Amino acid sequence: MQSTRRLRTAALVALSVVPFLSFAASGPVFMNGQSIYGQRATQGAPVRVVDLAATDRLNVGYGESVVFRSGAQQFSWTFNGLDRRSVDVSQIAPAGFASKPFAVHVGRSPSNRH
Repeated sequence: MQSTRRLRTAALVALSVVPFLSFAASGPVFMNGQSIYGQRATQGAPVRVVDLAATDRLNVGYGESVVFRSGAQQFSWTFNGLDRRSVDVSQIAPAGFASKPFAVHVGRSPSNRH
């Protein structure tokens, strides 16, 4: 009886979380279509430039914009999706962007007090 109740509660919790995330071919997105990792940086946003050949990981603050360079290719990204995550650049890079495995660790959102 107790295990049936727990199973039912777990199923309800799982079903209540699923509508908030959708998994498309481009990766996990919110219901509004925005990536859970953030979005492309806008022109004029303050950015940090990172050469992917120089290192294999990066720590960024929530909401920070970064320009990633790999040889002659580059793209920019603002990390304002979910906080406290580790993201591989290949999950957010445009198609055809050549890169090695590269981890970006996103810090805590200032609005997240827990």
